[in-house]
Amino acid sequence: MYPTASAGPDQHAYATDPAHLPALLRQLVADLADPAITYLLGGHYYERTNHPRARHFPAVFALRQGEGWNVEVGVDSVAFDTELVRYPERGEPHYPGPWADRFRATVPFAQLYQLCRKVLTPAELVATDFAYGPQHIRYYNRAVHQQYPLLADIQLAYTAVPFSDEHPLQAVLTAVAAGLVDPHNHYLVNTTSFESPDGPVGMGVLHLQAHTVWDVEIDATGFTCSVLLHARDRRRKAPVRVDFANVWQVLRSDSPHMDLAAVEAAGGLLYEALDVLNAYAQQGRPA
Repeated sequence: MYPTASAGPDQHAYATDPAHLPALLRQLVADLADPAITYLLGGHYYERTNHPRARHFPAVFALRQGEGWNVEVGVDSVAFDTELVRYPERGEPHYPGPWADRFRATVPFAQLYQLCRKVLTPAELVATDFAYGPQHIRYYNRAVHQQYPLLADIQLAYTAVPFSDEHPLQAVLTAVAAGLVDPHNHYLVNTTSFESPDGPVGMGVLHLQAHTVWDVEIDATGFTCSVLLHARDRRRKAPVRVDFANVWQVLRSDSPHMDLAAVEAAGGLLYEALDVLNAYAQQGRPA
């Protein structure tokens, strides 16, 4: 028997001791032979190959047949081959993307706080999305979960990236411009301010899509484009200027109606700089 958390009538028993992770993960390896069984692994960070930065946050992976290969269970970590669709960083092959990036991930047990197992119904087998519930939890360690990485830890991981004086939004906006060829891509650029023919637009939001934006030009400090500022008049294209210093978020979705949680789950959070938003809130003006 695995040690379990205290369980009331509506709770389900699950393992809590990291000593039982090897056995649980060996069962995962065996279950990958069954296409109806899927696992959800949750941790704080993972180490990966084929990237200039080795450590990435967070470590959240779905593992099932065709979505996880060559799983190796060690005494203090689990490693597997997987892939993510991402936008490569400048200097990497396949830039600007998107690209199905296949790599090997290693998750230390000290960072692994949850493991869920679910047997899919016939309908879920062909669905694009399904949910895990409390009854699917096989392992949960509250102490590990609450040891959130410090901002300094995350910043330290980024020091492995070769220094560049190029603003990260140059790469993000280059990828956005490339993605505009697909009319199914919708991008939101959230700003504290951008320049329009009528003057500055405070807390301005730009919806960029194949039929709403033209002539995107990116430079070292920002970008310009022509957009429809008046949705009811599709003939009035207005030139705007957005400084990178005033951008606090860039999102991508398949729909113009964006739910942030769904966008993040789908990997659509392309850029976020909450310090820009916080500075604006504190000072009442663009950062």
